[in-house]
Amino acid sequence: WEVTLPAEEVPPELPEPALGINFARDGMNRKDWLSLVAVHSDSWLLSVAFYLGARLNRNERFMYAFLVLQ
Repeated sequence: WEVTLPAEEVPPELPEPALGINFARDGMNRKDWLSLVAVHSDSWLLSVAFYLGARLNRNERFMYAFLVLQ
């Protein structure tokens, strides 16, 4: 598994995933590397959620927050 650059169809303002996890894999213990991948994945998902949520009106933000926080 490897993180690569986003596809060209993705809007450029969408947050990009961290590419540094590919370089850290060789010098790290497998369990520590997987923990690092999980942290980067969680932070990327949250940044995408905030990016998408910023474009919603008040009622849509309420429903979106309810879905994300479940």
